[in-house]
Amino acid sequence: MGKLYFKLAKTNLSNNKPFYIPYIISSIITVAMLYMMSFLSDNKGLNKIMGADSLAIIFRLGVGIIVIFSYIFLFYTNSFIIKRRKKEIGVYNILGMEKRHLSKVLFVETIYSAIISLVCGIIVGIAFSKFILMVLYGIIGIHKTVEFFVNIHGIILCVVSFGILFLLTFLYNFMQIKLANPIELLRGTSVGEREPKTKILMTIIGVVCLAIAYYIAITTENPLNVLTLFFVAVLLVIIGTFALFTAGSIALLKLLRNNKKFYYNKRHFMAVSGMLYRMKQNAAGLASICILSTMVLVVISTTVSMYVGIQDELMARYPNDVCVTVDYNSVIDKSSEIEKAIFDEIDSAEVKNKKAFSYLSVFVGQKGDNFTTDKEHLSFQNSYLFYILSKDDFIKRDNSFKDKIGNISKGEAVVVLNKKYDKKDIKIFGKNYKVNKSFEHMEDNDLYMISTLNGLGYIILDNDESVQELYDMQEKMLGKGANYYTNKIRFDFKSGNKKQKAAAYKKIDNVVKKYFKENKNDKKEISSYWVESRQENEQNFYLLYGGLFFLGIFLGTMFLMVTVMIIFYKQITEGYDDRERYQILEKVGMSSREVKDTIKSQIRIVFVLPIFAAAVHVTAAFPMVNRILKMLNLNNEKLFAGCLAATIIVFAVIYYLVFKVTSRTYYKIVK
Repeated sequence: MGKLYFKLAKTNLSNNKPFYIPYIISSIITVAMLYMMSFLSDNKGLNKIMGADSLAIIFRLGVGIIVIFSYIFLFYTNSFIIKRRKKEIGVYNILGMEKRHLSKVLFVETIYSAIISLVCGIIVGIAFSKFILMVLYGIIGIHKTVEFFVNIHGIILCVVSFGILFLLTFLYNFMQIKLANPIELLRGTSVGEREPKTKILMTIIGVVCLAIAYYIAITTENPLNVLTLFFVAVLLVIIGTFALFTAGSIALLKLLRNNKKFYYNKRHFMAVSGMLYRMKQNAAGLASICILSTMVLVVISTTVSMYVGIQDELMARYPNDVCVTVDYNSVIDKSSEIEKAIFDEIDSAEVKNKKAFSYLSVFVGQKGDNFTTDKEHLSFQNSYLFYILSKDDFIKRDNSFKDKIGNISKGEAVVVLNKKYDKKDIKIFGKNYKVNKSFEHMEDNDLYMISTLNGLGYIILDNDESVQELYDMQEKMLGKGANYYTNKIRFDFKSGNKKQKAAAYKKIDNVVKKYFKENKNDKKEISSYWVESRQENEQNFYLLYGGLFFLGIFLGTMFLMVTVMIIFYKQITEGYDDRERYQILEKVGMSSREVKDTIKSQIRIVFVLPIFAAAVHVTAAFPMVNRILKMLNLNNEKLFAGCLAATIIVFAVIYYLVFKVTSRTYYKIVK
């Protein structure tokens, strides 16, 4: 009896090749992708690279995403297959096989599918793991020998994750058989649906969810709110999309049916009526295709733009070749001493754009139209950063204001803010200053700071004594040691390649360390000090953004595969459902050409709706995604727009090719 189960299982898989071959191929690819991502996250060679911690986090995130989508995707495709096979199972039941016997056959089929998927997937993953690591090394700019090894942890992860997945698919299939009687199984693929009612409430819910999501995406400007509300907007888009495709699509089809000129056309009649009566099952598939298409477009376009714009991001975060920062526990300006120590070591004639200045940093909140340091109004969602400095220091920082500021009297202030400030006074730590002048201005040097704050500005006072007064007030409010006065020296090199600039940075770093070691008496005054270099941090940027780019392409490919497979199974299932209807139409006089035109009309409707909705979603999401990119130092909006446009074009071409292939397959099934 046991041999019979194995024989029946092999026969069933062979007879259902059109359904099982794409399913098993998809399983193999998914297993291989999971193994390769696990291989990258555990790779010993990557762990030796300085700053590779961010890569490990990125790849662990990738492992989690692949596992989650594998479950969703393979469950979804399995549901198509079991629906198509209900009639076959019903025949076995009628011929005398009990449900427990059928469940054993299904179990053996699941074992076959699992073994083929896991063995082939792991072999493919191992075979391509070295190649995928070479691709990653090329992306992040690492020139090292690629270490190859078989990742035992990755194999165990694949076996456990997909073993549980295949077990769950078997249990789902078993429950489908157990809960159905033989007659229902025989009619499983041909049970008609009543005409669905127009669900006004669900349509309203869908419209409201999308409207709120679009409003959040377009209007949210606070950087920290952007991060928290992004996921809320995504959830609302998913709910709204499913609601509109379930209820709104029915309303749309009924409107088309009421349009007699459109509906009573031999090309549209069958397509509209057929879709209307199957819209319950259509809606979930169309909504899934729309959401996945949106994910592909957003994930690939953002990661590509971040990778292409690495130099822009590096310039935004490190606007100068070298920046020396020293924080003091009192208002002390020793930048000239540190500057002398640096330029005694390197040739000052070889530098340009040199700036040395000092300032006091103050975080404030906004109360109505005014700024305040009151604790109840200070929050991450309502934060502004003000640099308080003397007129002389501000001119050292930005010489373009030398002739604009004019004289500043005691008790007066000049306000320079990235937003318009038209108040007559400004209050800091309870001390009121009359606004002498105000300017709306923001240098490129501050772009990386402004990306995470509501605003950033400068309060310019007459001299250091006035700055000292505010320092004392801040210390009284926050406590001793909680505030600091910053000296900053930054400059660029006139010439030299990256290697030479990196070597010069190391010299400067050693000089600064030596200076503070020799000036031990100042240790009580020093809070912290550090030296930053654009060239020194360039590799970290390539590791981070290159890793994100690699993950985006990797996951984008997976999402695209899932999208294509859902479309494929959807078209095959509907092809078998529609075959009898179109055969009847041919028998009553419709020509083969007219049948083909009708099929094309139906498939166009099915394909256009998801991609159109995805394009609308992406357009609405553009402002919010652009703000998130700014927080990641990418301020080049045109670059992101260009990458998004290129991604849409490439995706549209692939989508069109899928349309052509599936329409041909659908037509063959119907004929």
